[in-house]
Amino acid sequence: MVYMGSKAKITDYIVPVIQSHIAVSGSRTYIEPFCGGCNVIDKIKANNRIAADKNEYLIALFKHLQSGGKLPDAVPKEEYDRVRADKESFPAWYVGAVGFLASFNGRFFDGGYAGIGYDRGRKRDYFRENSNNILKQVRRGGIAGIDFMVKDYREFCPKGCVVYCDPPYDETKEYGIAKAFDRLEFWQIMRDWSRYNTVLISEQKAPEDFITVWEKDVDRTMKAKEHFKATEKLFVWGVSGKND
Repeated sequence: MVYMGSKAKITDYIVPVIQSHIAVSGSRTYIEPFCGGCNVIDKIKANNRIAADKNEYLIALFKHLQSGGKLPDAVPKEEYDRVRADKESFPAWYVGAVGFLASFNGRFFDGGYAGIGYDRGRKRDYFRENSNNILKQVRRGGIAGIDFMVKDYREFCPKGCVVYCDPPYDETKEYGIAKAFDRLEFWQIMRDWSRYNTVLISEQKAPEDFITVWEKDVDRTMKAKEHFKATEKLFVWGVSGKND
């Protein structure tokens, strides 16, 4: 699924890293407290997979598709504006479909209406493309069996699990429920969890007591014609920190 900050372009690299930690740890449960577009968890093999997010509309959309629900064929601009202005009048899954699949870059009513656009002279139906992407996840069975839940990451108290966190990145544009994200609190919770779990964190930078276990330069997109380079990294809490 197209989603702001999606890891879809690097899953071929990070999924094997995560999968190796599942194998080494012997953990039966894998958790993603910031599941987003589920572009990582849909490829992970584990006995129990938990995908959580604070956005109730996102989770409702995945549950709808998981249970065999369909997507709308199209979302005209008028419908997009109507749903955006009165979310309570529509089913939660439908709000999720409109807000994520019809907004540019999957930025839930915060990136502008994607609609029909042109890329290098080629006409593109962004809603249809985004719908096809998420339906591919469904067809290949990637979201089957995942336990979806609406939950703030701070509500988790994992033990003996492998946890992959993809939080809102520092020094990037904040949007929606990611605004005012407390980073100091986040990193302390990662330390606490790491005492009893295997915790991997996606970010571009981390406190000094976290170790980089993987990194790669990637292209990032904020707007249709605005690209920039960034270095994606996977961190774990350092062994020295666990002895403090």
